[in-house]
This record gives sequence, C-alpha cells and structure tokens, in this order.
Amino acid sequence: MTLPSIIYEGSVKNVRGEEGQSPYVFEFSDRYSIFDWGQMPDVLNGKGESLAFMAWFFFDFLGKAENWQHWQAPKELADEGVLRVLRENGVKHHALGLVDHDAKPMPLAREFLSPARCLAVEPVDVIDPDSRTEDGKLVWDYAAYLKRPENTLVPLEVIFRFGVPDGSSLLQRTGSAEYCKTLGLSKAPRTGDTFAIPLVEYSTKLETSDRYLSYGEAQGIAGLTNEEFRVLGVLTRLIALRLKDVFETIGVELWDGKFEFAFGKKDRNGNRALMLVDSIGPDELRLIKGGAHLSKEALRGFYRPTAWYAGLEEAKKLARERGEKDWKRICKEELKLIPPILAPAVKQRAEMVYKGIAKALSRQFCGNALFPDAWELDEVVKSATAKKEKVA
Repeated sequence: MTLPSIIYEGSVKNVRGEEGQSPYVFEFSDRYSIFDWGQMPDVLNGKGESLAFMAWFFFDFLGKAENWQHWQAPKELADEGVLRVLRENGVKHHALGLVDHDAKPMPLAREFLSPARCLAVEPVDVIDPDSRTEDGKLVWDYAAYLKRPENTLVPLEVIFRFGVPDGSSLLQRTGSAEYCKTLGLSKAPRTGDTFAIPLVEYSTKLETSDRYLSYGEAQGIAGLTNEEFRVLGVLTRLIALRLKDVFETIGVELWDGKFEFAFGKKDRNGNRALMLVDSIGPDELRLIKGGAHLSKEALRGFYRPTAWYAGLEEAKKLARERGEKDWKRICKEELKLIPPILAPAVKQRAEMVYKGIAKALSRQFCGNALFPDAWELDEVVKSATAKKEKVA
C-alpha cells in the first residue's frame, strides 16, 4: 500500500486522497512560503517531519478533555459555555493521526517516537469565493456562505495577539480609533505592549492576498450568526491561552498566531459547531525566546531588506490599482524580481528552529526526543543573536 494520489499541491504541503472520501492525508514537505509568494527557492531539511509531529501533537493535546479540566482560565473567560464544552469534550478537530509512507497509522508512545511527515485528517469542503473586477477594483463574492454550509472551511484566518513585538502588522491598523475600540483597546498600542487576554483579528483566507477585516465584515462574508461569531472569538482566545502555557514549559514565548476553523453540524438553534483544522506550528505562530524569533519571522527578516521584497510590495500595489489577481506575475515578469536563496547560516538556523521546537516538545510531553541531534533552543537563540548575515 502506498500513499494516495495528490489532489492538491500547496506551497508547503500536499493533500492526498480521493475527492470527498475520508481520510485525506496532509503530506508536509520541506518547502516553505512567506509573504504569500508560494514555494521559495530553498528547502529546509527536516521541516516536513517537524511540522507533521507538531500538527499531530497540538491537535491531540487540545482535543483531550483532560488537558482542559484542571486548567485555570482567566476570569474574563471562565464562565463562558465554551470552556464548559472543552472540559467535557476537548477541542473538536479534524486530525486522525500520523501515518507512514504506506498510509499505515504511526501511534506515538513513550516507547516509540519516529519521524513521520504525513497526518491523516477528516476532509472538509472548501468553497472558493467568486471574483470580478468592478471599476478597476477586484471584488470578491461570498454569497455561497450565506447559505450556511456545513462541513466547510470558514473563509477566515483568525489571528490572536498576546502583544506587539517589533515588526507587528497590528500597528498598521490601530491608527484608527474605531478599530482600536473593536479590539477592546482604549488607545493605540505601542511596540512591546502585551495583553493578558489576546486580541483577536480576522483576515481573508481564500483570496489571492490576505486582507484584514472589521468584525462586521468577517462575520458577514463567512455567514456567521451572532452566536457563532461570539463562540469563534471565545474559542480562539481559550486555545491561544492554552498554547501559551504549553510553550512556556519549554521556555518559549507565544506572541501571536492564526487558526483555521471549519463549520460542523447545526444544533437545534441553527448554530453550527466549529472545528479546528489545517495545522498548528511555527508557520502559524510567532514564537520568541531570548529576543530571537523561532518562527517564519526569522525568514521574513532575512528577506525584508532584499530588492525582491520591495518589488513584491510594489507588485501587490500595482495589482490592487489595476484590479488584477496575479501580483506574482507582475513581480516576476514586469519587475523581473524573484526571491534569492537563503544565506547558508540562515538556512541551517531555520532548519534547527523547526527541529529544535519539535525536539523540545516531544521530550517534554512524549518522554522521548524527536530529532535528538538537533540544536537545543538555547543554541538556536545564540546563533540568531550573533552578527546578522548580509543579503543581496
């Protein structure tokens, strides 16, 4: 038996299976993507196995009621019905378990811990919004979500923020007093600010470039009832807080991140359950230790000074002005810019970020360390805070 055929090839992972039949298999690759570009020119050895383990670990941990029953939530969230459900059932998610290259289950136990890069999941439908150009602007149509589908991806990235680290995009939006009020802020935040209860923002998931949304826009395009939207916000905050505690056990700070959800079945009141989907790991989270980034932010920091990044931003601007989808074509064909390869030291350190976090988590929670030869996280931090490599 071998893995089923690829039905979708993403920039970071492949989805294998038979259309509409459970299970699907997420095959995590060593590829990486930043700034919505898609596959970048390098690969990061060990990244696929690291991400597969972390996806399984976090889904498994959050999905167990026992990991919620004695956890103390902040008083602002402690009385919510959502927390009661978590203590009874855990987080509903679509992960079924790790599988090997022959699609056979690979249960992880204290006595057995072996790298795998494939995670079996229950499939959910994805309804891509229609698009058209009106008056030179690209317009997206989410009418299909007003029909309130079930077993379907929520067309939003749900972003949580515990603070404002250097480079946070939050500062680009909080010049608006109205937006600050939406987030529950009495004034605009500054770099270094932290929040005991994470802020929640929403952006589009299924468009060619992510765009941030007001709460009303997010609820509207996704076709969420008031109760569904409330539960989405509370559930996001609780999961984020639980993850923050997990990372603290390995000496890592969780600053922000994003989740994806799917609609489940309707209850007797017509509100749909929410299921955590996709994956959770350094690609979805901003993790910091000793002032060093242990996530894709380290890669972004390498590329921001390059001519390619400046061209990418210009290409996105031109695409918006023209009402075009394909800003990547503009960058490559018109501006003649493609991403450079990573400096060798940056590439090695990025590999050790993924493997080092997987090693620390598996040792802490599974009793045996995955990637035993990977750097310890303190070594990764030491390397990251050394003299920065020059880029073209």
